[in-house]
Amino acid sequence: MLKKQFYTFGFAVHSITSLLMIELDFFFNLPNGDIMHFQLIQLSRGELWTVLDHKQVLEKITKEDGKWKTLLGSSLSAELIQNIGLFIDRQQYQTLPIEIKLRWPKLIEEIIVNSDAEYMVVCKPFVNFGSFEKMFEKFVPAMIKDEWAINFKGYNHDFSEDFMKKLSRREEKSSYQPIQKW
Repeated sequence: MLKKQFYTFGFAVHSITSLLMIELDFFFNLPNGDIMHFQLIQLSRGELWTVLDHKQVLEKITKEDGKWKTLLGSSLSAELIQNIGLFIDRQQYQTLPIEIKLRWPKLIEEIIVNSDAEYMVVCKPFVNFGSFEKMFEKFVPAMIKDEWAINFKGYNHDFSEDFMKKLSRREEKSSYQPIQKW
């Protein structure tokens, strides 16, 4: 029924998160200009993504060999499935851990993503954990692009020390003065 209706990819917005799963809102345009919305849910990392329309399961999708495909259901076009997959691939929880680890490769052993709003950061041995915590809190907000706060749980190498930081993106300050009427 829906297969022939979806042709024009519009826009997508990420909006909802929870602690045990990843939950995304996907918006797109129908050929007639109407805006449609699907909810995308992944119960845990590595599992299939479920595509829902008003709480009704439409598809279960996964990425294999670099291409998104349907494993259950057949109501959506292949083009729409690829656009949904592209949207999932572009979410920051996919890239932020890599960016953080690349920023401090000699300090961070591992970053585990529990959800798009909760990360676990484990330091390498011999890291001054107090200094790392201060540095992390100062520089990570500039790396965050998501609109919501992210909880970071930091641990030293043997889990004997830890910290919890709720960090949000830092708004970039413009060096230009606001335009004033004369």
